[in-house]
Formats: sequence, C-alpha cells, structure tokens
Amino acid sequence: MSHDYEDRFLSASELAWQSQNRTSQDSSTGELLSKHKQLGVRIHLFVRLEKMAGNKAAPFTYCGLVDFERWEGNKPITVWWQLVEPVPERLRGELRVPVASS
Repeated sequence: MSHDYEDRFLSASELAWQSQNRTSQDSSTGELLSKHKQLGVRIHLFVRLEKMAGNKAAPFTYCGLVDFERWEGNKPITVWWQLVEPVPERLRGELRVPVASS
C-alpha cells in the first residue's frame, strides 16, 4: 500500500514532515526523532519535489540542519522541524517555500 506524504515548508525556517505509516511516537524511530539532540544526532534535511525526473530518481537538494520542534499523531507522526538556517533565498521558489507575509 502506497502512502502520500504531506511534507511541506511552512516558512523559510519551518517544515512539517510526515513519517512512514508504521512509525509511532514511542518507537525507537520516534524516540530518535524527538530526542535527537540529547542523543547527539544531527538531522540533515534533503528534499525533492518529485520522485522521478524522466526515468531516473529525481535529485535531492540539501537544505541544512533541522531541530525537532513538536509532533502530533501516531502511525504516521507529523513532525515540525525548525531549520537551523533558513532555506537560501535562491532555493525558495524551486522548493515552494511560502513567502512571509508583512
């Protein structure tokens, strides 16, 4: 069974990301996500807009380090990540990062 992830940038410095359907908050993966800093694990964010580019896997774009902010749900978990550095301006249009309102 296929799962369509609901990953999206909320701003240049915040991302909502959805785990796999089988991941629960109390699983080892869930613990790693929420406690990565205490465990000494750095989370690097790579994104792509499409799975495929022609007949090949689409390339990923590196967006930098993220820190766990909060989560909700279970199987799947939706996690809000805070980017350590905002997505570079040159990538915001390509990655569909919302424009901040004034």
